[in-house]
Amino acid sequence: MGMSPPGPSSVPVDSALLREVMRRFVTGVAIVATVDQDRPYAASVNSLTSVSLEPPLILVCLKIGSNTCAAIERSGRFSVCVLAEQHEEHSRRFAGSQPAVDDPAFELVDGLPVIRGALAGMICEVESTQRKGDHVIVIGQVVRTHHEHDTPLLFFNSGYHRLASGEPA
Repeated sequence: MGMSPPGPSSVPVDSALLREVMRRFVTGVAIVATVDQDRPYAASVNSLTSVSLEPPLILVCLKIGSNTCAAIERSGRFSVCVLAEQHEEHSRRFAGSQPAVDDPAFELVDGLPVIRGALAGMICEVESTQRKGDHVIVIGQVVRTHHEHDTPLLFFNSGYHRLASGEPA
């Protein structure tokens, strides 16, 4: 693999190098959204992980200082929408973590914004948060789900991609 084992005097990994390495990991794309003080907020994420099936817990990471992160911490609830290949525009629009005010991409479900036609979605209650580095790790307890049969939007090497076919290899 070309890596030497770290020694006791190893130098910390440069953030630009780590970013270059992580670009090689293929992920899906999701929109995390909430409502705080009657104002909707949304952010694109590719850090979405299932933590536990019993109880049903998921993890998302949001940048410290983002409007959406602060709104989720205040509101205690959020939605997660896994994007289908036709949702690239939505991912780009919410990459800056700006409020999603009166955006026609959303409809309200249980009082939270969800992307219309999302591949999958979850409504979550914040179970815990933890600050690590420049992000907040949010653990959410899933209280409602839905899913569709469609093709996912993928993110790789800092760009959007689509599956060559919807069939498993």
